Amino acid sequence: MDREEIRYLLGSTIYVRAKAYENRVQDLECETAENGVRHLSADVRGSGRNLYRTQAWLRQNGSFVSASCTCSFNENGEGPCCKHIGALLLHEVDEPEEKTESKPEKKALLDIPGVQRGTEFAKEAAARKDSYVSGLEMLFGRKWRGDEPVSDVRAQELLRAYQEDALAEVESLTASDGQQRGFAELEPELILDYSGQPPLLRLRISDGGRQYVVKSIPELLTAIEKERSVSYGKTLAFVHRWDAFTSEAQKILTLLRRQQDTVKSVEAATGRPTRSIANAPAGSVPLSGELLDELVALYEPRGEVGGYALRKGLPALTLRVEKKRGGVHIVVEPSLYTLQGLDYSYLYNEDTIWKLERAEAARLLPALNALCGSGLFFTSKDAVSFCSFVLPELGRKITIDDPDRLLLNQIPLEPVVQFYLDAPHMGSVRAHPEFLYGEDRVTPFAAPTDLLRDARAERRAGRLLQTYLTQQTDTSPAEYGTDDEDTLVTFLEEGVPALLAEGEVYLSDAFRDLQAAPPKISVGVSVQGSVLDLEVDTGEFPVSELKALLKSLHQKKRYHRLRDGRLLRLDDSLEVLDELNETLELSGAKLGQNHAQLPLYRAPSLDWALSGQTGVRFNRDDAFRRISRSFHAVKDSEYAPPVSLQKTLRKYQRDGYRWLRTLDGYGMGGILADDMGLGKTVQVLSYLLAMKQNGQTLPSLIVCPASLVLNWAEECQKFTPELSCVVVDGDVAHRAELAESWPAADLVVTSYDLLRRDEALYEGQEFYACILDEAQAIKNHTTQKYKAVCKVRSRVRFALTGTPVENRLGELWSIFSFLMPGYLPPYKSFCSRFEKPIVQEEDQTAVRRLNQLTGPFILRRMKSDVLKELPPKTENVYRIELEEEQRKLYLAAVVDAREKLQAAKPEDKMAVFAVLMRLREICCDPRLIADNWEGGSAKLDACAELVSSAVEGGHRILLFSQFTSMLELLAKRLDAEGISHFTLQGSTPKPVRAELVRRFNGGEVSVFLISLRAGGTGLNLTAADIVIHYDPWWNVAAQNQATDRAYRIGQQNPVQVYKLIAQDTIEEKIVELQQAKQSLADTVTGTADGAILSMRPDELLQLLEGSEP
Repeated sequence: MDREEIRYLLGSTIYVRAKAYENRVQDLECETAENGVRHLSADVRGSGRNLYRTQAWLRQNGSFVSASCTCSFNENGEGPCCKHIGALLLHEVDEPEEKTESKPEKKALLDIPGVQRGTEFAKEAAARKDSYVSGLEMLFGRKWRGDEPVSDVRAQELLRAYQEDALAEVESLTASDGQQRGFAELEPELILDYSGQPPLLRLRISDGGRQYVVKSIPELLTAIEKERSVSYGKTLAFVHRWDAFTSEAQKILTLLRRQQDTVKSVEAATGRPTRSIANAPAGSVPLSGELLDELVALYEPRGEVGGYALRKGLPALTLRVEKKRGGVHIVVEPSLYTLQGLDYSYLYNEDTIWKLERAEAARLLPALNALCGSGLFFTSKDAVSFCSFVLPELGRKITIDDPDRLLLNQIPLEPVVQFYLDAPHMGSVRAHPEFLYGEDRVTPFAAPTDLLRDARAERRAGRLLQTYLTQQTDTSPAEYGTDDEDTLVTFLEEGVPALLAEGEVYLSDAFRDLQAAPPKISVGVSVQGSVLDLEVDTGEFPVSELKALLKSLHQKKRYHRLRDGRLLRLDDSLEVLDELNETLELSGAKLGQNHAQLPLYRAPSLDWALSGQTGVRFNRDDAFRRISRSFHAVKDSEYAPPVSLQKTLRKYQRDGYRWLRTLDGYGMGGILADDMGLGKTVQVLSYLLAMKQNGQTLPSLIVCPASLVLNWAEECQKFTPELSCVVVDGDVAHRAELAESWPAADLVVTSYDLLRRDEALYEGQEFYACILDEAQAIKNHTTQKYKAVCKVRSRVRFALTGTPVENRLGELWSIFSFLMPGYLPPYKSFCSRFEKPIVQEEDQTAVRRLNQLTGPFILRRMKSDVLKELPPKTENVYRIELEEEQRKLYLAAVVDAREKLQAAKPEDKMAVFAVLMRLREICCDPRLIADNWEGGSAKLDACAELVSSAVEGGHRILLFSQFTSMLELLAKRLDAEGISHFTLQGSTPKPVRAELVRRFNGGEVSVFLISLRAGGTGLNLTAADIVIHYDPWWNVAAQNQATDRAYRIGQQNPVQVYKLIAQDTIEEKIVELQQAKQSLADTVTGTADGAILSMRPDELLQLLEGSEP
């Protein structure tokens, strides 16, 4: 390696400095390994008195391999090459930088025409060259030095790394031939000092013979990672493959690798390099607490680690006491030092390490740190405090050498701690501690003089009382107390148990009388005809207190203060009273009468409320037990389906039939809330047929949407032809004529709208069962539709719906108000007790109580649970990017919408939704709002492509949109593509609707365009196996109902559902809101049919976030 190569390696600046340090190289040593690599090592004196250990490795051909120096610039090889390394390399160069040789005498040169002699030309060329260099510096910065440019330091490092790797790869190929496995051993060496520096680890490596110090642990890990060949001396050189190391060495390397990765992660996160430890021995690395623990655990079976004997637990310690003027000198021997691991603490001296549990050492180590070594001086007064506070922490773990009993005579007896609790008057509590030292007693009122007292124990007791009560006196010990009810309750609940854990507790009679005994409650229930007879006995508890007690229970208080001042703890034993009050609406006045009568339909919820309650005796008569068993084991009931339908009904449908019969048997109503497509119609028809066969002669009334009237008639004819069915349709005169035939019919089917118009026809007619299909139609209890169905006279009532809750829990109240008037509390009370706590506060107690009330009367089964043979359904979301012109139009509309929403008032519902509707129409097709639009529609093009591809593949498609005008545009596009289709809208007459469904299922056309509102319910379109939702609607339940027109019983093929969503628009926000509101109906029915709740304008503004022009 010559001087030019050294200049290239160091860079010009470091090279100049290195030349000045050539004469500072001392004690140069050179060793050559078997592979020919020379190892140079020397001490290089710095600018002061410091000596830096400097090393370099050179190959046989003189090329550079590596170097390290202990200076802060190089950091043991971690940094760039320093001037000390340069000095060592220059010292090794044989030839000086410039040779002075005798030059032959020059001959006189002849003048040649055209040739310029002398130095003038050279000076001119030099000037041009300087100008050139200056230009380069202006362009590229001052990286041009002398005649040639110099690469960046990191560029040089990059080249060196790859050059070394290439050479190492060759060396590995030649050196690893026949290399053994598991021969390389690593021996850890712990370096512990007594100055508070963290512990250091150094490794020694060997093949079982002579050990060599690993000069750099990071370089060792790198060599293993890259499988380089490394030479340590004449007797040890090998390729550092993982399998070359013993299993124990591999464990050490794993620990070191983990620590190195952690250090790198911290450096990357903070942007700062880890600080190196000054004057640390070469080759050492600091140990983290975690690595120290793991290293000790690894070598614990050996009983030694890193050159230290390893022990568990405390060593034998002696506390020596020596008298000094005015006090004592205390020292702990032998002298020990401490280390902190992550999970353990350690004591050590020059040859042994003691491992301690962290909790065991926490209180002990501060004392040992202070007292080991030279010890400490304490005055006589402080020595007494030392005996009270410090010495107990040392306890039996240390031997006391106190020949003059200077400390031993100061150690007090351990007192018996006693707490005395009193209640001077109701609502007030006083407490004080007393300490018993043998026969001597210390109280707030008297204390013996010259008694050696345990200040630590007394202070601890006082601090415990002060945690719960307020100090009342300045005496020692002091008195404590409170008149605050909340503080008193906390003291009774938490403070008294804490006192019991600390010492003895003595209660006065007055304090005992603070707490009233819980009432002993018994509930008896019997069935008396169509009512439940309920008897509630609260024992000796004053009946006049029940109302206030129930209020405290409702407010979830921990204690209730009785009129006489006593406190009653509101524990689980009183939960039954809260259940009777909240679930069954038995007020304090009713309970106070010890006797109440309830409608029979309260039986299931009463059984749910009282079963499993602790602290209550529940007595039921045989009739009540039969009702309870009927609801708990519907599947095992004795009701058998009609013979003609036994083979038709599936198992879950037979269970639904038995559930309807069970409720009918007790005169109760219910909601059959099966998932769409599970055959609610046939379950109801089988129930009605059974009632006719059992002698029931009154007709039953089915009320459903107009689109389903004919469907009910067809299903009745198909499954139960034994039932005579009258379909109410036609004009007013025709409907009046049909009404005369109702008494002789078994089944009357009408629509909600016609029922509302024909209220007079129903006034004199009594029906056996009134059954509402798609009962969510009466979700608003203020509408004429709701009021009309409630006026129908019938003995039992049922509701059918796949979505009992679409938007809010109040809809469930409306349906139950129809089924069993008065069963649920009044609407305002229902909202405050259930809807608000459940929806806004996620109150699980309110959820449980609502389920207790409604659960027995709702039967809900999902397709995934009962139709294992139904083919799979796959939902796909297609995100479509708007075209450029369409995007500009949308963003302009967003600006307008934002201004209108900011100015809107909360009551401007229709105006607000009109603004958002405009944005949705632009996403579908700008022609919906602009007749003269000449641009395109990205969604229409994507939909047409999807439909064409599906039709070519032989699929049948249902295509839903909320906008009928969009259906018209889709129809025109399909016509242009030559794809056959039908269209179904709300204006389509019922006979035409039924005929279109029949023809589509018969395979006449490929695509059925359907309005979401008109075709979302009651249609059976299982011929389709693809469902496309062109635009998302606020109500996800409505979309699911539409999908289930195809995904229902009778479907033989897998169903693909596609939702077309315009990217980065309000449509994406609609989908997010649908997902956020999935849990509402889960609360009541156990499934997800939630929809978007009503929102204020400021909430709707959030839908426009991310749509910036």
